[in-house]
Amino acid sequence: MTGFFARTAMLGEEAPETSPWILLRRIARDLARYKGTLILVAVSIGVYTLTSLSAPYVLGRIIDVNILGGRLEGLAYMSTIYLLLLVGQWASATFNTYGIQKVGQLYLRDLRNNVFSKLQRLSMRFYTGRRIGDLISAAINDTSTLNDVLVSGILSVMGSMFSLVGIIGIMVYLSPRLTLVALANLPLLVLISRKFGGKLREAHRAVRRKVAEATMIVEESIAGMPVIKAFGRERDVERSFTAISGETAKAYVNIARLMGLFWPSMDIAVTLSVVLVLIYGAHLVSAGMVTIGLVVAFLQYVNRMGRPITQFINMYDSLQAALAAAERIYAIVDSEDVEKPGGIVLEKPRGEVEVRNVSFSYIPGRPVLRNISLHVKPGETVAIVGSTGAGKTTLASLIMRFYEPDAGIILIDGVDSRMIRLSELRRIISYVPQETYLFPGTVLDNIRLGRPDASDREVVEVCRRLGIHEFVERLPHGYETDVGEMGKKLSTGEKQLIAIARAMLRNPAIVILDEALSSVDAATEALIRRAMRRLMSGRTGIIIAHRLSTAREADRIIVIEEGRIVEEGSHEELLRRKGRYYELYRSMAEAQAA
Repeated sequence: MTGFFARTAMLGEEAPETSPWILLRRIARDLARYKGTLILVAVSIGVYTLTSLSAPYVLGRIIDVNILGGRLEGLAYMSTIYLLLLVGQWASATFNTYGIQKVGQLYLRDLRNNVFSKLQRLSMRFYTGRRIGDLISAAINDTSTLNDVLVSGILSVMGSMFSLVGIIGIMVYLSPRLTLVALANLPLLVLISRKFGGKLREAHRAVRRKVAEATMIVEESIAGMPVIKAFGRERDVERSFTAISGETAKAYVNIARLMGLFWPSMDIAVTLSVVLVLIYGAHLVSAGMVTIGLVVAFLQYVNRMGRPITQFINMYDSLQAALAAAERIYAIVDSEDVEKPGGIVLEKPRGEVEVRNVSFSYIPGRPVLRNISLHVKPGETVAIVGSTGAGKTTLASLIMRFYEPDAGIILIDGVDSRMIRLSELRRIISYVPQETYLFPGTVLDNIRLGRPDASDREVVEVCRRLGIHEFVERLPHGYETDVGEMGKKLSTGEKQLIAIARAMLRNPAIVILDEALSSVDAATEALIRRAMRRLMSGRTGIIIAHRLSTAREADRIIVIEEGRIVEEGSHEELLRRKGRYYELYRSMAEAQAA
């Protein structure tokens, strides 16, 4: 089983493994953009640290001085101070939570916008070999994972770590001996963290891959539902999804297994500190070396010391997931395979196209085009024909600069297309692909995509010039007819007519049309052919002809086989030569006769 149902297919290029410290520094640089809110968060952390450090000390003084020391006259005063400190803790913690949430949401907004913007600017070569589900997972799931860790983890832990430093400082001041006992198991905590850290990160990477693959299967199955049902492949799709669901569950169970070992080990190590302090503290009290109030205060500090450690433990597995997600996100953001901005503007484009010694391959070592040279004069219509996979559509994609040639250059009006501003090139050239894509909205919306500032009257006028106004008016709601998701409410021919109108509205100098008439009825085909002729009139036209009846109307026919131009000439000239074009023409005639 191959293709869609071969569930083990590659998801695309893996993000390169990056050092956790490099990723964390990168995240810190991104967060620095919100320094105003972060300063307020830092102030609240300072207040929280001060109050949380002072409260246990005050409580210890209350026990030793006011209760055990018998100074009851100052008990109310000290108790009020203690309560105020607790209120300060609550207020600073509340604002700290709000500030962290705000920073997290701003970061998530900007990160998603950045990823989506980069996806719009990446070249078509970047998308070659990558699966849509993998990119969707990076743009939505991975950014959410990274944000969740920031909101619930890193920023909170950073605040708690300041408290931890202060707590340890006071503990040393109160009793260096008890402090050494409390920190005696610190090497054990570090050892456990290091042992499980790498394993958890790789486990989370595996989960991200499986989730992306499951997303892709769902997307493909919904998009390809007519084909799946037509060929009775529902059970195959179910088995494919069941298999990946099982593997996803196993990946999550592996994380649970690791955490099942990690958590109890860390809990025991943290609890060990409290037990040791209790035992040794009781010994010191009995020896008269410390007071009961000091031990009570010290135990509170130990418990508060456990909070940031526990927070770190709580978010440790999430941090591993976030680092795996960050690798994938920054792999997209940092990709240099972008469409180059800038360039010159052609004031009055004539529509001349020259392909000079161009070679191209999607995969290194497997060329699709080999040393192609072609010159199309302004106003000339050229049809490109050849067997499936010969490189016809690839050539059109190179002229549109969806891809850059591996060798050679493409000239527009004598100018290297790489020197022309990309937006200008796309204004000069209108492309009507074989598979027409319509966006959700109305017929009017989809035609106006060719020139968003066009008025309703201009759209209608273009349709009149193409001879399709009556066709549009016959639709259920005319120009306001909803086309549905990806144009599913319209037929193939109707979608192609809208695509031709979209191209015409742009008023280009060059039209590239990937003709597809095999699945339309005779009346619609005649309407499309008439619209195509009117679109091409007075413009340079390049037609990827799948039917030779379309090619014969061109000024010149180019025959491509195995990435090379093997013939060119008019329809009559090529038939007289009895070469490759003649063979294609005869094969098509025999197929139609049969």
